[in-house]
Amino acid sequence: MLEVLMLFPILLIASLAFFVLGPAVTVQEAVTQAAEETAREVSKKIGTQTTNNIATEVVNEVLSVHGLSVGSSSGVLVIVQENNLVTTIGDTQLSTSYPSPAPMAFANPNEVIATVYVDVDAAPIPNVLSYWQFDISGRVLTRRAAAYRDP
Repeated sequence: MLEVLMLFPILLIASLAFFVLGPAVTVQEAVTQAAEETAREVSKKIGTQTTNNIATEVVNEVLSVHGLSVGSSSGVLVIVQENNLVTTIGDTQLSTSYPSPAPMAFANPNEVIATVYVDVDAAPIPNVLSYWQFDISGRVLTRRAAAYRDP
């Protein structure tokens, strides 16, 4: 019986960690997919399609599963860099709170780089371990992906 009492706090913390880390990994995978899809779709743009419209549509489609979307105070920021042109879409307050990627010198003019930021406070990730000093609030999930246009 003593062993159970000694092991119970560890089992409790471990089980609560599943409620934090499971959703965090799921949202991080969605952020990765959003960055990759955005870079890929922007690199395929033709005609009158704009980077802003393509990136907004793709990121909203991927992140809508988690109740996230690109908006002015949504906790989602998308930065698309193409041929030394930088397009910023979404929650611009995140860009003042966290460092934006430096504009890159493009060796290849056909390269497109998409960076997606998601504020953890806006994501559906429970912060149940904050009592034990494992506080995830105020953090940002981010992913950068590159794609190339067909010449």
